[in-house]
Amino acid sequence: MEAILLAGGLGTRLHKVTGDKYPKCLATVNNKPFLHFIIEDLLQQGVTRFIFAISHHAQMVKEEVNTHFSHLDCDFSIEEEPLGTGGAIKQALALTKREKVLVFNADSFIEVNLKAFSEFCENHQAQLGLVCTHVDDLTRFGAAEISHEKLVGFHEKGRSGAGFINAGVYYINKHLPLLDQQPVKFSFEHNILASSEIDAYVFAVKGLFFDIGTPDDLLGAGELVKLNAEIFSAG
Repeated sequence: MEAILLAGGLGTRLHKVTGDKYPKCLATVNNKPFLHFIIEDLLQQGVTRFIFAISHHAQMVKEEVNTHFSHLDCDFSIEEEPLGTGGAIKQALALTKREKVLVFNADSFIEVNLKAFSEFCENHQAQLGLVCTHVDDLTRFGAAEISHEKLVGFHEKGRSGAGFINAGVYYINKHLPLLDQQPVKFSFEHNILASSEIDAYVFAVKGLFFDIGTPDDLLGAGELVKLNAEIFSAG
């Protein structure tokens, strides 16, 4: 398996913690940069090649990977200016060697069986797939509407109750025509996932999910890593 990690976020809401001296994905969780948890999980699940889509503090991410994961088969897709999630993915896809690629956010963790996700997409002959995870409280998230294992759309944030949300993990055919039609800068969520021109197949899971978008989230991530030590045993 080959994976793109979106690691170019500005991390504005984390500046109180980072001081904007390092990128969000390198924020420390239990004395370890968060990015390490993502890489270790993907390696454990059989990902053999990585493309890091980087922009803000790009050199720091390169140095971190090259220093601590020197054995890694990887490449770096550097954005000279922010391209949006879609633009970042499109540029990084040019560096991939396989037709079907997995994409991950480097500032969130989702407990998902990647082999099962890939097989699900292959069995449906999907050109595009995404992981949606169940949460007990939708207040902070846009709820995903799913019908017959396909994405119908997303609702605005603020809904109460439980439901499924986009976990930020995608399966993409790099030759997807809809991608080729996009400009250099664009939102993957709005231009691709929300498009009626393609079926996005949903792999629904109920597992551990968290991000490090805010100082409170970062603090909570440390507690979740401790409570779920068996998941993070690779490092």
